Amino acid sequence: MANILYPAPLKVGSKIAICSLSSGLKEKYHARLDRVIDGLKHRGYEVVEGEFLRQNKPRDELDAKAHAKQLMGFLLDDEVAAIMPPMGGELAMEILPLLDFNAIKEVKPKWLVGFSDVSTIACALTAKCQWATLHSANLMQLHPDETNPYSLQIFETITYESGSKFEQGPSAYYQKNKPNYAQNPDELLAPSEPTQWQCLNYTDERTIEMSGRLFGGCLDTVGLLLDSPFLALHDFKKHSANEGLILYLENSELTPTTVARFLLSLKLAGVFDDINGLILGRSEITQSHHDAFDYRHALEVALGGCLFPVIIDADIGHVQPNLNLVNGAKCSLTADINQGKVLNASLNTELI
Repeated sequence: MANILYPAPLKVGSKIAICSLSSGLKEKYHARLDRVIDGLKHRGYEVVEGEFLRQNKPRDELDAKAHAKQLMGFLLDDEVAAIMPPMGGELAMEILPLLDFNAIKEVKPKWLVGFSDVSTIACALTAKCQWATLHSANLMQLHPDETNPYSLQIFETITYESGSKFEQGPSAYYQKNKPNYAQNPDELLAPSEPTQWQCLNYTDERTIEMSGRLFGGCLDTVGLLLDSPFLALHDFKKHSANEGLILYLENSELTPTTVARFLLSLKLAGVFDDINGLILGRSEITQSHHDAFDYRHALEVALGGCLFPVIIDADIGHVQPNLNLVNGAKCSLTADINQGKVLNASLNTELI
């Protein structure tokens, strides 16, 4: 396995860059942005804002070259310890061919933190540069008064030394409704729906175990790129042949039928060959009147016959809260299964 490079632990005075990847924030979200940035400063971090952070231009006025140049500036700046986009955006893949990955390999790694379209860039940095990256809640969800342990875990993870270990498990509750930061800049997570992880393809009573290097992100974007040179998953799998891979994915906007198509296309491309397990997040879209079947049926069509364990409805992605998943890190998951339900689960991550 090629060595995974873990960023230096953040400490008081470390510099965090806040930048958009493909589009800035509309003015109605600026009050929320101010709250979360104040929270970072209160923790003792130095914050620098990207020039497009508070600009939200029409799609035809966005400049991918300018966004790529801005991101490269932060990636190559050894004084920057972490990059935290406020949210994912729409077309981060547009800047992938404009990034100089050879130059990035020559500098100190830094944490890229977030989910959704942030994972497009994060996966590329892990696959092509061997940088560990953090799939977690986005910055806009990190209000200084937030007490959710999954959100707070972010500030622990970015301070860990290489070799550190931490453990996570399923949440007790998840939040069904989307927050409205424009209407309430101080809104906090308010999970109310009982969490129930499921095992898609094992229904008998058993204990399952999977281990390997973590890799994954948003199916809507990463799913289109897993077989591309920019994510180079096949090469990454070859490097981790002795340990295997745990792949995780989550859906944002895809209808059930489209989810099935995406997953079947990945299966046909060999993406699921030689992986040790697959973990899927809860989906925002579970049913569409245009679809012949619901989200669960879509997963069964695409993945029901898989021999490796397939865990679904996990705390990953657009239905909060979010596990803290370190791309590139060694991970093991142990879970008791009964009638397809995950009665308990332990996800152990080791930064080696």
